[in-house]
Amino acid sequence: MEELVATFLAAFENLDMPSFIACFASDATVFFPAPEPPARFDGRAAIQAQFSIVFARILGQAPGGPPYHRLVPEELRIEQVSPNMGLATFHLRSAERTARRTLVLCQHSGEWRIQHLHASNVSVAHVALSHQGVSSNGA
Repeated sequence: MEELVATFLAAFENLDMPSFIACFASDATVFFPAPEPPARFDGRAAIQAQFSIVFARILGQAPGGPPYHRLVPEELRIEQVSPNMGLATFHLRSAERTARRTLVLCQHSGEWRIQHLHASNVSVAHVALSHQGVSSNGA
């Protein structure tokens, strides 16, 4: 599981689509963070099509590379919850946001793959308000 997570992150940093998409099960699902579409993406082809857009955006903003951007997982937790299922959670922090990531990992034919990726972002401004005891709805 640790190797899969490391491969996934390195492929994403390098915008290496073949290595990146190979991390996903053929029937995987993904919830992308805003500003991406809110619908669930089902299957490797749909996931690859959306990540192609994401990769192109990153490549267009990158000063050079590879790697084209750095992903440093914080509070990385990888746990095996059953013989063929695992869970990885971590944060990716930047000046603008905290990116929260959850990977549901499944073993397929002896190989670990990402079965589901759930991604959400929280703005730094929102985090600052929550630390002051102010909720996002003003309560």
